[in-house]
Amino acid sequence: MLKISAISNYQCHLGEGPVWDWRKQVLWWVDSLGPTLYQFDFVSTTTRLWQLPGRTIGSLAIRENGGLILAKDKGFYTFSPENGETELIAAPLRQTYGLRFNDGKVDPDGNFIAGAMNIDHRQNQNCSMFKLSTDFKVTTILDGFRCFNGPCFSPDNKKIYLTGRQDGAIEVFDYDKQQTLTDGTTLIDNCNPDGATVDAEGYIWSAQWSEQCIIRISPHGKLDTRISIPNQIVSSVMFGGPDLDLIFVTTVGGQVGDDIPVGKDSGKTLVIENSGYRGLPEYYYRGMGNYSK
Repeated sequence: MLKISAISNYQCHLGEGPVWDWRKQVLWWVDSLGPTLYQFDFVSTTTRLWQLPGRTIGSLAIRENGGLILAKDKGFYTFSPENGETELIAAPLRQTYGLRFNDGKVDPDGNFIAGAMNIDHRQNQNCSMFKLSTDFKVTTILDGFRCFNGPCFSPDNKKIYLTGRQDGAIEVFDYDKQQTLTDGTTLIDNCNPDGATVDAEGYIWSAQWSEQCIIRISPHGKLDTRISIPNQIVSSVMFGGPDLDLIFVTTVGGQVGDDIPVGKDSGKTLVIENSGYRGLPEYYYRGMGNYSK
């Protein structure tokens, strides 16, 4: 029988970006509007937090050699959990107005993929998807987003799933070694997708913003499973735990646009047990050594 509970009592205004570190058995996530970074230790069941400078944080990547990469405000930053310090790598959104970084994920080659969003949801500026390579160089991969969201990869590493170019749709693209995206197709529409991940069978899990549920979608675009999460605005989803059979879900605790949460545990990060599904280990960002300008 499914069991849904909160992993801690901390409540986010806008919980986002959960990433499971399978080496250290910890879950990272962010409050995008805190901006605050959280770490939950599965063994000790304790939670740490870091209040970050700036106004927003969209997503994070775990570095293979320690520390994190953050997609925060208008740029990419390094972050050291030891001293809580951030350092700017590059700010590809510096010359823009009304845009900030949002969702992101590490790709199979160890690069960090992250994209932009309109701060004001009523605006419709073009937002780009960027790649932070392992040599810390930034390139633009794809344009045409209103709110970049939900990047995740097929188990064979040949496909990437994305949200934010078509309202209510998840798209699928071929993802080659050059990471040039062409000929995207609609995987599924008539939904309300936000953050996403892929399970061990290659099915896509999507948090359905304002729909109080997460859904499982086949690689052919067929709705397979729906897990209801009553009275919650869900924002993202991630597998974790020692056997990768736990489903972590971030939620919204404060008003975002026209959406107002009503649940007593709104904003908490939840864990779903006994789903019968397993995830895949997340990739680590492979940029080595200390970044230096």
